Amino acid sequence: MKLFRFRGGIHPPARKENTASAPIEQFPLPERLFVPMQQHIGSAAEPVVKIGQHVLKGQLLARSTGTISAPVHAPTSGWIREVDDFTAPHPSGLPTLCIELEPDGKDEWDEFPVPKDPFEMPSELLAERIAAAGIVGMGGATFPTAVKLGSANNKHIHTLIINGGECEPYLTCDDRLMRERAPEIIEGVRLMLHAIRWGRALIAIEDNKPEALAAMQEAAKGYGQIKVVKVPALYPMGSEKQMIKTLTGLEVPAGGLTANVGVLVHNVATAFAVHEAIRYGRPLVRRIVTVSGGAVRDRRNLEVPIGT
Repeated sequence: MKLFRFRGGIHPPARKENTASAPIEQFPLPERLFVPMQQHIGSAAEPVVKIGQHVLKGQLLARSTGTISAPVHAPTSGWIREVDDFTAPHPSGLPTLCIELEPDGKDEWDEFPVPKDPFEMPSELLAERIAAAGIVGMGGATFPTAVKLGSANNKHIHTLIINGGECEPYLTCDDRLMRERAPEIIEGVRLMLHAIRWGRALIAIEDNKPEALAAMQEAAKGYGQIKVVKVPALYPMGSEKQMIKTLTGLEVPAGGLTANVGVLVHNVATAFAVHEAIRYGRPLVRRIVTVSGGAVRDRRNLEVPIGT
């Protein structure tokens, strides 16, 4: 397909060779987890658990408190030890309300209802399930995913863009996710298309990720409404406005939203989280991160419980 050029762009040293060959590993459970109530754009979640209470993995810890908010769930099974302000993992060093969870070591999931065929679910119910699972944008913006999908019903959305660019130096977590879990991502994309009722999906992957491209193209075979597109490795290709320009030639107006030009953008990790939530009922309690850099001896891609 024809691609367009956005103005500017740079080629910083990629540094991706440090971890590109490192498969995703499960991070061991810490002795304590400090789960923030504010890990999304919008209103902070409100705790619904009590000190001393035992919870199961995926159990609701805090409910959303507005239209732009997201619930928070237990990253593992264990005991609630504190609900208080703790120093945020943020350069500001400001305190933020957290739930302190002591893992019991069993990592035992709560039970969740799952549909026999999620593609027969009404789109409104699908969005409700995604909202209840606490899924937010995993590319960094952390905007509640269901709100984005729901807005498509009020606007003429013709294209869903799935961002697999990962243009930032060092990062390879999305690359590894696409290589290792491509079929699950594709199903998540199909579920997103079902939630917005119609349209096409373009999955954009930079040309410095040939293995991820091949895996995603193979997984997308047979789904005519989904196209995997190779885009140039150029920073900031992963920024949604630049990606929209590259794929469609459209420009998001200053101060406007991507929906103003008929496009929604979600990250590949968000699509995977949607698959997990709808197919297995699992809320968002972990994320994959790259640990890399010159000061790091053991560089890896790790799937880490939220609150670590």
